[in-house]
Amino acid sequence: MKLFVRSLLLAGAVAGCNAILDNDPARLRQETATPTVEQNQPSGPDAGAPPTTPPVVQAPIPPGPQGCAAGTHECGGSCAALNDPAYGCGAAGCAPCQIAHGAAACAGAACAVDTCDKGFADCNGDPADGCETDLSKAASCGSCNAVCPAATPVCAPQADSFQCGTGCTPAAPLLCGTECVSPLGSVNHCGGCNQRCPDVPNGTATCTGGLCGFTCQPDFNTCNGACVPKTDPAACGPACTVCPVPANGVATCANDTCGFTCGEGFASCNNDVTDGCEASLKTDPLNCGACGVSCGAGQCVDGLCVAGP
Repeated sequence: MKLFVRSLLLAGAVAGCNAILDNDPARLRQETATPTVEQNQPSGPDAGAPPTTPPVVQAPIPPGPQGCAAGTHECGGSCAALNDPAYGCGAAGCAPCQIAHGAAACAGAACAVDTCDKGFADCNGDPADGCETDLSKAASCGSCNAVCPAATPVCAPQADSFQCGTGCTPAAPLLCGTECVSPLGSVNHCGGCNQRCPDVPNGTATCTGGLCGFTCQPDFNTCNGACVPKTDPAACGPACTVCPVPANGVATCANDTCGFTCGEGFASCNNDVTDGCEASLKTDPLNCGACGVSCGAGQCVDGLCVAGP
């Protein structure tokens, strides 16, 4: 009896030790057994196909050149192409290329001029000052080094560019010196530059249709290329008539009409222009001292009637 009780106590002690040491044979068998893995096996037409590989997610590029691919450089935490002018063409600091009056490009690792704005050009090839040449100026009219000559000194817009010209208007298209004139109406440049119409005494020079002329002052008529007084019997009236010189008198012109006056002691008593001042008032007994004064049988002496001898 004592032996049986001792055996029970010994068996209980061993079981307690195994529990404390986690050496329970049943538990060990359970943990060391091959686990059963449940998988969702494909069915249908895709049965037996390998499982789909999930996409690979790349880690962000770390800052610094060592994190950028060839042909790029790090700018502000991202990688920019070495030939991108917006990031300085690979220059340290990544400052964008600045081209005055134009657009930038990269030439190697340096900023360069790509295109110029309308009306500008890069004539010196220096990207530092960009498209520095204004093509609207007379020193570079329309293209580099195109200097306007003296005859057409003004650079003006023409179609899509600029062209040298006179800068004159259609009303005065001819440039003479620094003055725009009309060769059809300018007395100083009539028909061409420096072709001045001559001055006319008692008149004013004119230019009409490129031909010189003149107009006379109000009290003068135009006769034979000159301005003559309207009282000149040698050129009387618009027809410039030469008034006839009467006997014993002088020709006159009044109101564009020929006339005459008699000399002292003479008169035209018959009003016949053709014989002029036919009567001698000092000796004519029929017109003694005046027309129609008759001395009868007497004589006319020095314009006075006297009795005959």
